[in-house]
Amino acid sequence: MATLPVSQQEVRRIYAELAEEVSLREDRLGEELPVDTTADIPSRLRDAVTNWQTGRKSLRTVPACNAFARQCTEPVPEPIKELLTGLDAIINVLDDIIDTRNLSTQAKVALTLNAAFSSVLMVENCPAEARVDINDILLDYFTAVFQIPLVERELFDDIRNASSPRLQQNAAESFYAYRSRDIDAFARIPATMMDVDPAVEERILEDLRTYRGRRLLFKDITDVERDIADGDTTPVIYFLQTYDRTEDVVEAIDDLHARFSYSDRGWRNYGEILEELEDPPEDLHSVIRRTQDAIFEPAV
Repeated sequence: MATLPVSQQEVRRIYAELAEEVSLREDRLGEELPVDTTADIPSRLRDAVTNWQTGRKSLRTVPACNAFARQCTEPVPEPIKELLTGLDAIINVLDDIIDTRNLSTQAKVALTLNAAFSSVLMVENCPAEARVDINDILLDYFTAVFQIPLVERELFDDIRNASSPRLQQNAAESFYAYRSRDIDAFARIPATMMDVDPAVEERILEDLRTYRGRRLLFKDITDVERDIADGDTTPVIYFLQTYDRTEDVVEAIDDLHARFSYSDRGWRNYGEILEELEDPPEDLHSVIRRTQDAIFEPAV
């Protein structure tokens, strides 16, 4: 794998250090509490690090920072990495709140405290001179991101009701293209803080959307069993449930993947890194076959 200017370990470390800082503060507070224990906030924060490490949750900060490091041929400033790490944690928390049915009280506490502390990480790393611009970016970003559940439902209906394979694939492409917008602020904020030319910013944004669309497609393949258990629907699940042959599922996924392509300049500057971070299965055919065998009873 290509050497990453900004590694996944580095980004996880940022959030782990936040947990350590909170641990020190909670220990001091414990002396004042009228009970013999604390809420153990740091362990809930470390859960976010574990989710990133296991791949259960995505790290948008890593592809974004690496694209800018390669494009600008300079290190990404630490405040950008820390701000985006906080935003990453918030987006993952919101995703769990929206997607998880019947959250337990313990789960609600874990999610809300991660949202609270990751917000602190964002605020403390937002430079005063860029605050207005970043506020504008985040308003646009959250407005777009909170359309995703609606867009997914509507486009999944379009996939299911399509009158031809071509229209079905078009709807599936739109499905992943809109979901990919959850990386937009991770392109806009570094561009603003690093004073990147607007044309370059737009190109990096589109390439990061391409990366994210491809990454989401591959992640949906690995998450099939969990998505089915949670009652979630994705184009990958539809293909698995509708197509009889493994080869047809693979062909549909290959076609979708090919519809998302990097720009020529982006490919030369940072394409190798983004492609590797997509985390594709080594053998798509085998993965699809194993998934079919795991979730569907064999034909009699």
